[in-house]
Amino acid sequence: MLNLISTPIGNLDDISIRAIDVITSSDYIYAEDTRSFKKILESIKVKKSCRSFHEHNEDKVLNEIIKHVTNKKSVVLACEAGTPCISDPGFKLIRKFVELKLEYTLIPGPSSVTNALVLSGLPTDKFSFYGFVPRKQNAQNKSFENIMTESKTAIFFESIKRLRATIENLSNYIEDDRKISVCREMTKLHEQVITDTCLNILRDIDNGNITLKGEVVLVIEGAKEIKNDVSIDKKIKDEFLSKMSASDAARLISLLTKQNKRDIYKILNKS
Repeated sequence: MLNLISTPIGNLDDISIRAIDVITSSDYIYAEDTRSFKKILESIKVKKSCRSFHEHNEDKVLNEIIKHVTNKKSVVLACEAGTPCISDPGFKLIRKFVELKLEYTLIPGPSSVTNALVLSGLPTDKFSFYGFVPRKQNAQNKSFENIMTESKTAIFFESIKRLRATIENLSNYIEDDRKISVCREMTKLHEQVITDTCLNILRDIDNGNITLKGEVVLVIEGAKEIKNDVSIDKKIKDEFLSKMSASDAARLISLLTKQNKRDIYKILNKS
């Protein structure tokens, strides 16, 4: 049996009783970061060894795990923090287990995605998780273009070192009054959640009100439904699009006309 274990995202006391029972009775333990998992083992007073399972050895180690489960052994798999397979290794392994019809389950628990969503104070009824914000500028721009007109709350992981530059770029794609939430060091001693506009968040960073240390999740409010009364002449539209991308054209036309940037973008993307 393969047991995927959700582990604390900060506070070690968030480990569940069921997770402790499964870890204690397991034959083999695999973890994305063995050093982090050893701290969990120490906190629950369990003396067991664990082996590494990460993106660089996943293809090789998954065969080990399959062999153990085929031989009726109990195996635990944990990522560094939170729930396995959510922007962490494990997807290939689960897909293989489904294919081979092998037994597996998830011991649910902490997830920084849902934790940030709730703490943000932004709508929780519909949301999309996009993983890490792309590092390359073109890919990041495309990603932000996708949420420009999206009505669902959007959730991203981001490095604290790139947070300011990312928010500054994001401000080019969403309305000035659209809220974002920076959720930092969740469940830890210095947990900090600030929900405001991009401009105000940038000011908080520059003023030192947001400490650029630790782990961070970025939550972005969805676009509001606004009646579209924007009209752009086809010749003007074609001229703009021959010189620049739809997102850049939308920003420029919005500055010139004071019309809603998102509505302009929608018109520019119509065939």
